[in-house]
Amino acid sequence: MKKILITASAAALLFTASCKKQEKTVVTDDNKDTLAVVTTETSTLSETDAKTAVDKAQADLDAAIKKGDKEAEAAARKALADANMAWDNAKSAMGNAAQDVKEGVDNAVDKTKVAAENAKQDMKDAAKDTKEAINKTTEDAKTATKKAAGDAKDAYNNALEKAKAK
Repeated sequence: MKKILITASAAALLFTASCKKQEKTVVTDDNKDTLAVVTTETSTLSETDAKTAVDKAQADLDAAIKKGDKEAEAAARKALADANMAWDNAKSAMGNAAQDVKEGVDNAVDKTKVAAENAKQDMKDAAKDTKEAINKTTEDAKTATKKAAGDAKDAYNNALEKAKAK
């Protein structure tokens, strides 16, 4: 149950930390009019996807600075900051998930070692009990054999005396 809880927590943490609100700004110059379209979407990003988004946001910022468009530059800076935050969150989530997995594996190894030691002790106890049972059975068999031999000897002697008496 504990492993399931840890795994579920790691998955939820990974999902939550790697979700990012991504804003995309498109700037078009038509007859000296600036048209800005902002699209917002939420998606789950892997660390690689987050790094790619950071690189793209940096390229967009560089292009806006080179073009001299202050509005596009401000939007690109915000997009770059968001991309960096998402990348950091993805890296952190991967590190946390890896740590949770390591702890889960370590816990499973510890439990396996304890179970192996318990099984080893149980086998030793069973072997000891079996040895004691075999020894008791051997002693009982020896006693029964001696008694049977004694009874047979007594019966032979009685039969011999009866035969002499006749």
